[in-house]
Amino acid sequence: MELLKEVPLFSNLSEDQLERIGRLLFSKKYLKGEVIFSPNEKAEFFFILKRGKVKVFKTLNGKEQIIKVFEKPALFGEAASFTGSCFPAWAEAIEDSEVLLVSRKSFLNLLKEEPELGMNLMAVMAQRLFYLTTLVENLSLKSALSKLSSYILSKLEGEEEINFSTSLAAMELGLTKETVSRTLSKLKALGVIEKKKSKIRVKNRKALQELSC
Repeated sequence: MELLKEVPLFSNLSEDQLERIGRLLFSKKYLKGEVIFSPNEKAEFFFILKRGKVKVFKTLNGKEQIIKVFEKPALFGEAASFTGSCFPAWAEAIEDSEVLLVSRKSFLNLLKEEPELGMNLMAVMAQRLFYLTTLVENLSLKSALSKLSSYILSKLEGEEEINFSTSLAAMELGLTKETVSRTLSKLKALGVIEKKKSKIRVKNRKALQELSC
């Protein structure tokens, strides 16, 4: 129940509504490296990440492009599930993980009875579309400095300090770890950020916003 409250799709629902959704869920564990879903697999379920990390990615000519790395609490695989299509990408556990599976059929039946969920779903889809639009822009148009600045800003969520993983950032941005490290050093030299171990503190948000453009 507490996990569901942290997921945007369910965050403003009543206790009774959350209990009804909770009855639709079942748990499944995946070891590091295990595939959760693959392209052209029918999307009969969507997923809520309860523990661990999951990457969603596409491959082309043997090259992997990360779409997003998900951490708890996160919803993924929902777009294909709601449209009744096949998954368009791969999902893989990048550390031992546990997910909650939601049946597409059961959830659609619940949507008919709970119109609030439909409104929440529209908001989630809009956020996901904005994220993907930004991702395409980052991958195709921006320099490493702009990409990383934009990435750090997207993680702040009103705070001035974030947990930061160089390897995860490299995967999501399509950069090498060495490039991310060099770019972080440049941001530090410019006085925009301060990095201590796995934490980044933003010292000049305005400058970071300018660099992200």
